Amino acid sequence: MSLMSPEIILAGFPGKGNQTYLGWGTVGLLRLPEGIMLLDAGGAASRPMLIDALKQHGVEMDDITDVFISHMHFDHAADCGMFPNATFHLSKKEWDYANTSNDVLIFEGALPLLRTYKKNFIEEDGQEILPGIKAYMTPGHTPGSASIVGKDDKGIWAFVGDAIKNRAELSTCGAGMTQNSEISKASILKIKNIADRVLPGHDSWLDLSADKKVTPEGGNDVIITFPEGITCNGKGTVVLHLD
Repeated sequence: MSLMSPEIILAGFPGKGNQTYLGWGTVGLLRLPEGIMLLDAGGAASRPMLIDALKQHGVEMDDITDVFISHMHFDHAADCGMFPNATFHLSKKEWDYANTSNDVLIFEGALPLLRTYKKNFIEEDGQEILPGIKAYMTPGHTPGSASIVGKDDKGIWAFVGDAIKNRAELSTCGAGMTQNSEISKASILKIKNIADRVLPGHDSWLDLSADKKVTPEGGNDVIITFPEGITCNGKGTVVLHLD
């Protein structure tokens, strides 16, 4: 493997309210010798932030040559339509699932577009989707969830979508919002046995030491600003910080 390190474009954050999921999924950027790969496409509400974040990293939308989609839920696939010239890498099982299931979290708006876009289907563990980048099937959250693995100067990294949503799931090997808890556990253990660092679907980079202890690297605080004239608990701005 050549050394390639993903950058966080939008930092993921876990949680849901009593009326809605937060839907703040991690979006990464991977600069490759062959082009630039986006790691998941984010949610619809994050679109302006995604455009700005790419520009801050010196990347225009037309520069994106490849997009990896871990799974087809709304907070990870809503902005696929922004990259019509890219090749989309996702598992064949997830594609079939998205087109045939009644999963209400599937972002159906992306499906007609993706049917016309160039796709590279992942069908087996360890499949090399680009030089130095391998894909692994990590089902549980959805039947076709997939992760990708590469190497940088810190070791083996894995971008996992919601196969591992946050630090608690990586620590306990137990997953919430899963269709099968035992399958999810097996997927989490698979990644823990492969990777030195993990970038989950809704958290910061997580470092796995030699004894597999999970250490968050941080950098995903969320700042919520309320409209002028409105406060929350006496404050116009609230910072959410994961312990």
